[in-house]
Amino acid sequence: MIFLTGFMGSGKTTVGLDLARRMGVPFVDLDTIIAQRSGRSIPEIFRCAGEQAFRSLEDSVLCDLAAEGDPSSVVATGGGLPVNPSNRRLMKACGCIVFLKASFESLKDRVTGDGSRPLWNSDARGLMQARTPAYKDADLVVNTDGRSPEEISREILKALPGLPDPVGVALPDNPYPIHVGKGIFSNILPLLKRHVHPEGLFVLIDENVMKHHCRKVEEALQGCPARFMTVPPGEGSKSMDFLNTVLDAMFSCRVNRQWVCLAVGGGVTGDLAGFAASIYMRGIPVVQAATTLLAQVDSAIGGKTAVNHAYGKNLVGTFHQPLMVVSDVDFLATLDETEIRSAMAEVIKYGIIMDAPLFHYLEKGQPYDYVKLVRMCARDKARVVALDEREGGLRRTLNFGHTLGHAFEKSSGYTLPHGFAVAVGMAFASRLSHDRGLLPSDDLKRIMDLIARENILPQGLSLPPAEEVAEALALDKKGSDKGIHFVLTPSIGGVSVQKLSEIEVLEAYRGFADGYSKSL
Repeated sequence: MIFLTGFMGSGKTTVGLDLARRMGVPFVDLDTIIAQRSGRSIPEIFRCAGEQAFRSLEDSVLCDLAAEGDPSSVVATGGGLPVNPSNRRLMKACGCIVFLKASFESLKDRVTGDGSRPLWNSDARGLMQARTPAYKDADLVVNTDGRSPEEISREILKALPGLPDPVGVALPDNPYPIHVGKGIFSNILPLLKRHVHPEGLFVLIDENVMKHHCRKVEEALQGCPARFMTVPPGEGSKSMDFLNTVLDAMFSCRVNRQWVCLAVGGGVTGDLAGFAASIYMRGIPVVQAATTLLAQVDSAIGGKTAVNHAYGKNLVGTFHQPLMVVSDVDFLATLDETEIRSAMAEVIKYGIIMDAPLFHYLEKGQPYDYVKLVRMCARDKARVVALDEREGGLRRTLNFGHTLGHAFEKSSGYTLPHGFAVAVGMAFASRLSHDRGLLPSDDLKRIMDLIARENILPQGLSLPPAEEVAEALALDKKGSDKGIHFVLTPSIGGVSVQKLSEIEVLEAYRGFADGYSKSL
């Protein structure tokens, strides 16, 4: 989204209409939506309910637009909306902010005689001066004095390729952007400084990323004090012992609450850094710079952090949303084929349970446009996280294939890649959906064909006995005394969460395990 800000008379509506027309995208005027929702004009709202009531309406409309609106829209905001820092955070999370700047004299000429502006009075000059610092907190400032709307639109269009175009996680209290692109990591400091100006960065970086991309990372972070700590790859680093090693290093580096913890790596590094940041000095900000496809489409988004425990994976952790996520697909070039294939399980998951267009795109086959792929998956997960931040209901749907997947990982001693374990779990969940009369046979075949074509069902895998799965189900975070919240699919692009008994799951699992090797 492109959010146009500025004082009364700056031309937000006129320029916005012209810019949207040139771009071929929707135009949204927040004041118009407020008037429609309330059934009153803006002056009437001010006169009858007061400015505070209007601001509450304005904040609510912006939140709804950020969560449900067309991400390509051009949005004209009210003159006072950016004064609320929460509104600026939300706009930065979901798009870029363009400040239409004008002198007071120009504005006065434009609005003289316009009775629809309740705050234009003898104090207007002072009000504009008070709001100007908030207006300047923008990604682009365009001077509008003496210029036509067409000239202003053309300047904005010319600048657009250099402006942020994030996927927004529109959480009401803690919105943040997901930046996706080729080479975008080189821009990480300017992107970070849209939100904070840290005293320093504590960088937890995967050993393999440091090996292959050391110069790239160091060059991108020039200009900000940084302390590096490498993380050995593999689930072994997601332990309480290594977490304590990280915390010791943070104290040794004199990290304080004005620092930011930067995770550069895949899911292991991201989970570890997020957990450490959430508990260090009761919480410091974290930025997720995802370097694996799996992290870019899944683990870096949503704020779930954890380390493993002897009783299972990810059983000790917190929710700690990042300041932002940066997904540079150039990092994928140094991943081996197994890591890419493993991540495709999570990509396919989104297609199965919530994104039929993504599933259709995958069915067309390689080569994939990974910027497009990551953006589609990021948008899917961001939508779910915004509606259910702490996995109270809807977010359970993202566990499709994971209930048994975690059991398979544990059974293998975490030598089985996460995506491969999830792929087997998805195959089981899809067959269970079909056997329970939910999933049509044609959709089951399409799902199994895509999983097989991506070569993510591990060959020769010895599935654990039902007794071992039962133990994992008993400890699984998604279980309860009254049953297991099991994620099924009624169709491609659809999802259903049903509470099943342990006996129902295990009976189905025994049949699935018996036929697993024959189905490959």
